[in-house]
Amino acid sequence: MSGTLVLVRHGEIVRPIHTSNFDRAPLSSFGESQITDLARAWPAKRPSVVFASPLRRSIESAILLANSFGLRIRKRPCLKEWAADESGIPQPEYKALERRAWGNLDFVPPSKESLAQAAIRGRRCLEEIAETLDGSTAAVVGHGTLFSLVVAELKGVRATEAYKDSIGFASAAILQAGSGLRLVRDFQSYGVPLKSANEFSPTQSALTRPNP
Repeated sequence: MSGTLVLVRHGEIVRPIHTSNFDRAPLSSFGESQITDLARAWPAKRPSVVFASPLRRSIESAILLANSFGLRIRKRPCLKEWAADESGIPQPEYKALERRAWGNLDFVPPSKESLAQAAIRGRRCLEEIAETLDGSTAAVVGHGTLFSLVVAELKGVRATEAYKDSIGFASAAILQAGSGLRLVRDFQSYGVPLKSANEFSPTQSALTRPNP
């Protein structure tokens, strides 16, 4: 296992109003520009591959990155964002569940995956990706919660909601793979100024691709 993983949180999304399930939420126009600017200010060696979670916001972000580097994307279901509930309950109810989960990482919510379990899934997923690199660099496009769990573990600290919230849209972290995964650089922004992790655009995305 050797190579470099650049973890990329997806760009800003158009936030749904009446559901807590954001799986189909597209990028906003600003989110598209965030990813495009990240590609221009790429903080590592040119990637040889772009991986994405199966969720729309990750796929759209990955496509923009891949197009910038003349690559195709590879979907990895194990990169899917953690969720406390996937049924679309009202957002205040979802937030209460989420806060309970952050208070006890072993709490199993209705989604049937605790944050502790998601941390294991996320790390294994990144290790599996690293096994394929053979010294090259991969862009791995995913989500704030899952990435925060893995990076906190690599830092040797408890994962927290505050750290998750600090990971802005289109920010990137760099991991080095060798005998294991090692954090080289924590999440930071590149290119255009970032909106906060909890600020979403009400405008529709300019992307005209069919729903991924």
